[in-house]
This record gives sequence, structure tokens and C-alpha cells, in this order.
Amino acid sequence: MTQEEIYTEAIGQIQARRRNAERTQELRIVQIQREIPETAELDRQLRTACLDITHALGRPDNQARLAAIERHCKEADAMLRQLLTAHGYPEDYLDLHYSCSLCDDTGFVGGKPCQCLKQEIGRVGTEVLNARSQLSLSRFSDFSLSYYADLPTDQYYTMQQNFAACQKYAAAFSAETADNLYLCGGTGLGKTHLSLAIANEVLKKGYNVIYDSAINLMHTLDQEQFRRTKESSDSLPALLECDLLILDDFGTEFDTAFSRSMLYTIINSRINARKPMIINTNLTHQEVKDRYGDRILSRLLSSSRILPFYGKDIRVHRKAETG
Repeated sequence: MTQEEIYTEAIGQIQARRRNAERTQELRIVQIQREIPETAELDRQLRTACLDITHALGRPDNQARLAAIERHCKEADAMLRQLLTAHGYPEDYLDLHYSCSLCDDTGFVGGKPCQCLKQEIGRVGTEVLNARSQLSLSRFSDFSLSYYADLPTDQYYTMQQNFAACQKYAAAFSAETADNLYLCGGTGLGKTHLSLAIANEVLKKGYNVIYDSAINLMHTLDQEQFRRTKESSDSLPALLECDLLILDDFGTEFDTAFSRSMLYTIINSRINARKPMIINTNLTHQEVKDRYGDRILSRLLSSSRILPFYGKDIRVHRKAETG
């Protein structure tokens, strides 16, 4: 999906919200006028008054008439609201309730894109990227500490703490206050599972979450950068702006000048903007330093909560159990 298509999809969703709000108001008016017939006359008076005000505007000799019409409107509106509350409805039940009070679901404020439109563009862009992901969401309930039972006491305790920390992170997640997490350790120790369990819970809260492997994301960015066509999309803005970015298997992507540059741009930009990330890697700190240099390693370690993972490859355990 191209950026133009993402924008078109997003503005279409905003316009659909406006239509839904207007349709809901129309249905409520019909419903209330059936249940409370007196409201039909009050509604007619208010509509007539609106037309009278339109006709009287701009004519200095009609100021007294305008004031009288406005008084009548207020009286009719007050009576309508009293009838609603007397019959158990909120007094604003017949008002037009848009999803966004800033732009009334138009998508624009003062000719500029509203925050709700920007968020919708981000949501659509996030869905496009996640549709390409080779990862699937997981659940905390499927994670078992039994696979770590043979570890030394201190390492088992660390894994317990990691599990609890990930659950707490997901439960308390806020795009404005969440920390970065840096999950490191050998292959098959549960880093991806817990990261995708966090993604699952954070997505349920309505946040935009992008989750994919470093190799897949770098491949996508490479394709967009060097094989750009009229139909090409631009994934970088979504990676920079999403509420939570989960970068799995950091260090498995092809080591090129482009991938190093992109990774530094993404990591540095998100840290500067205080946008949370979860990064999983099988590499040691020294291996990250050797591969990417001091600046990426120092940025990651200084801005993240580090969760070291211990144990043996869970997939080996499972194979032994079923074999």
C-alpha cells in the first residue's frame, strides 16, 4: 500500500466516523420523538429558529428580533433537555457526538491535518507493516517458567523477574511514559514470546504497535529505498512514529552501510522522541559493539531497561517432551 493509499484509507475512516455520528443522531431523534411526542414540536421550533436566525443575520434593524429568537431557542432547548432527563436519558442524548471534538471528524483544523487524522494514518501504516511480519502474537498465559527450573537459583530468579517485568510493562503501558526494554540472551529463551505477548496486550489498549524481525524490516526499507516505483510505500515514518516498536532478532539483518544507518536513525530518533522500543538480540554487548559501533550500543544500554535471559533453547525442551 502506497503512502497515498494509506492517506486515502485514513481519511476515509475519519469521514466514516462523521457519517456514523450524524446517522446516530438522526436515529436517536426518530426514537425520542416516538417515545416522547412533545419533543417533535420543540425540535420543529428549534429548526425554524435556526432558519430565522440565518435570514436575520447581517441586518442591523433585526438585532431585537435576533435577540428574541435566541431567547426562544434557549427556552426550547432547555425544555427539550428537561424532557430527556425526566424520561431517563442524558440531557445531551440528541446532540451530535463526534469522535474528535477538535475537528468534528473532518480530519482538519484550520486547514491542517488534525491529530486524529495523523493517528489514523499511523494506525493504517502500522497494520500494513504488521501484515508483512513473519511473527505472530503470543500470550503470557502460554509462557511457562518450568523450562527454566534446572537453572541455578540466581538465574531462575532473574527469569521470574523478567516474566513479571514484561507483564507489568504491558499492564501499565503508556506511549508517553513507557521505558525501552532490551532483551538479550541466547536463541530460544523466550525473548520473542514475551515481546509479542506485550504487543498483544498493548494492541488491545488501542495503541499502534509494530512488531517484526530486524532482517525483515531492513529488507522492507531496502526495497523501498533502492527499488522505488510509483507504487512504493514508505515505512520509515510508521517505524519512527508508532506507539511501540518491537525489533526482534536485532543483529541478524544483513550488515550493510544502509542497514546500520537505518537502524541508528530509528533507534536514535525514537530515543530522542521518547517513543518506547523493545529490542531482542542474541548478541552479547561486545558483539553489538563490534557490529554496530559504540554509538548504537551506548544509546541502547543507556536508555533501556536490560533484561538478560538464561537457559537452554525451549524448542529443544519441547522436542524432547513430544519426542
